[in-house]
Amino acid sequence: MRRSVCIPGVILGFLLATASAYADGYVAPSIGVNFGGDAGRTLIGNVDDSSKISYGVAAGYMGKGIFGVEEDFSYSPNFYGKGGNIVATRVFTLMTNVILGIPIGGQTGGGIRPYVSGGLGLINRNVETGLSLPSFSSNQVAYDVGAGLMGYFSDHFGMRGDVRYFRNLESTDNNTLGVSLGHFSFARASVGVLFRF
Repeated sequence: MRRSVCIPGVILGFLLATASAYADGYVAPSIGVNFGGDAGRTLIGNVDDSSKISYGVAAGYMGKGIFGVEEDFSYSPNFYGKGGNIVATRVFTLMTNVILGIPIGGQTGGGIRPYVSGGLGLINRNVETGLSLPSFSSNQVAYDVGAGLMGYFSDHFGMRGDVRYFRNLESTDNNTLGVSLGHFSFARASVGVLFRF
């Protein structure tokens, strides 16, 4: 298995194993809408409208201050649509993010936490075709940046709204870092419930 696939999984396991030692561990399942960039585009003509819906879950913790770490997974079935020789398409992202957020009202009971986040991870794109046409699958390193709001009604339950921008990275010989911005990008707005522990 590629290292780019293993690293986010190891980090997620670490987060879940150690979150109880921190003041604000959480899990947040969500549903979202992709927009902008490549979201909603079809690959060829005569294809059913693509779905902009995504499903996801985030797990992380906020420390006793304002900094935190989060693992964010999202899955977008039918990202490019289907029809003709296109059987199925999907995109999923797995990102490890650093979060900067201020707890207004404290870290227990009701309160809100506006935050900004950013990090690196993986974008997987998959297109299955019929007949003799080749299928396409791609794993690429990517980054995301975003902002959102966590709101808690009690010690253990709340809701979260979030907007994030995703873009893939590509290797290049044109700069000293050896990395350049890729051509695949989209944004996601999501809302979900929060379970704090």
